Amino acid sequence: MTPYQRHETKWGRCTRCLLCEQRRRIVLARGRVPCDVLFIGEAPGASEDVLGKPFVGPAGKLLDSIIKDAMPEHLIYALTNLVCCYPREAKSTGENEPPEEAIEACAPRLKEFVYICQPRVIVLVGRLAVKYVPASLLLPRKWAEIIHPAAIIRMDVSQRGLARQRARVSIEDTVEGL
Repeated sequence: MTPYQRHETKWGRCTRCLLCEQRRRIVLARGRVPCDVLFIGEAPGASEDVLGKPFVGPAGKLLDSIIKDAMPEHLIYALTNLVCCYPREAKSTGENEPPEEAIEACAPRLKEFVYICQPRVIVLVGRLAVKYVPASLLLPRKWAEIIHPAAIIRMDVSQRGLARQRARVSIEDTVEGL
């Protein structure tokens, strides 16, 4: 059994917070592990809750496109979130964010996943990832922060291109030389 398979077994039925009661499927990760670059987002959305993989809805498709444009093909990457359960109630009320208690409950899983991935670069996707990913997971690695692709989608059409380009350049600059 690989370290990631052990991770899946350990966390695949997690009940550490109340979000476990709101999910259909747990959403651990997507991509290859170990990896050169690890993207850490905020929380699964409705598409992710159905498919059990992070960043597979409209925002995920946009992020995949940005990654494709920003990273050399030889780099391996993986994606995960601060929390692995869809915050259905928060989304239905327009809050859109998982509760802080859920982020804290999922922190040991995230720490373990970063350890398994051994990324040379971490990209924080969205302001919650920037706020809650501890510096101890980022250092001594290179890291970057980008706007969440869902926020780009919600922007006025005239602003989307620039926001997408800023995210691409941030990733490009951070992975340069890997």
